[in-house]
Amino acid sequence: MASVTPEICSWRGGKTWVYSITFDEALSELHRFAVPILEEHAVPGHVEVVVGHIGAVRRIGQSSYNGFHHMSAEELREMVGCGWGVGNHSYTHFTVNADTADLELGHAKTVLEDACGQHVTIYCAPGSNENMNPEALAACGRYGYLGAMGITDALNLPESPTPLWLNRTFLHTQGYGPFFSEFDPYRNIQNARHRNGWIIDYCHCPLEKAVHINKDCSESELRDRIELVVGEGGDDVWLALPEEVVDYRLVAQHTKITQNADKSFSIQAENLPDEVIRRTVTLSLPNNETTVTVDGKVVDVVSKGGRAVVDVDVSSQRQLRIGG
Repeated sequence: MASVTPEICSWRGGKTWVYSITFDEALSELHRFAVPILEEHAVPGHVEVVVGHIGAVRRIGQSSYNGFHHMSAEELREMVGCGWGVGNHSYTHFTVNADTADLELGHAKTVLEDACGQHVTIYCAPGSNENMNPEALAACGRYGYLGAMGITDALNLPESPTPLWLNRTFLHTQGYGPFFSEFDPYRNIQNARHRNGWIIDYCHCPLEKAVHINKDCSESELRDRIELVVGEGGDDVWLALPEEVVDYRLVAQHTKITQNADKSFSIQAENLPDEVIRRTVTLSLPNNETTVTVDGKVVDVVSKGGRAVVDVDVSSQRQLRIGG
């Protein structure tokens, strides 16, 4: 009988790396190109909603997207029904700090959850990383957000201590100075594969031509990127919503595995935040065992990357036994 403790996989299903894509502002014009492209390739999208402008024509400062249309509550519910996710991009798209957190994070969350019909656990900083300040992130914790996304051109790694700072790399025609990086469909993919990383792409509303070259890619560039992610990733990439990945990482971090005297294992997620909805962890089995019972019931074991892995629901304590 096996005596080696199973290991918690970095990502759900034993996947090697993760890909998510976000669209700031939640514009209705996404239906023109972005929604069909992602639907064609079974990639879930994620919209970041300016809550105070739901259903309104965009009129925010000197935005390049003024005149476009913010999705209505009905449209947001339609997107959720199609498998998309929803994040709070603040109430006003202005400053988020200790003085404004009640409106931008607290009230916005209540309004957005009512509009889209589901819990919202992701905050997406508007403007820049100035709105990822310590006061804003502390308020995220108080208001029940599990993840906070900024704009930093870097991977997210499974060993990162907290999802209350998530990096997003740009999916744009051209980056800002001083380097002016041009669109690259392979951007960060090889790095993610080698480092078990999580890419979160962000853009706004890809059309025939980028509305703002430093904030968007074109429709053809979006298609190139998605086709490469899916083609290069194959069965190794987890195409996931940010909240799915955040839930998984929190579950993985809180799960404890203890070996019992009879060589079975007790598995429990301790002190998991109440806001975590998906409470499943993937375990890599020792010696590539293929027979596993959880609470006395035989469960499915699959082979992934040369390992035998199994998903276990840890919403309550489980007893796992490996081998015949």
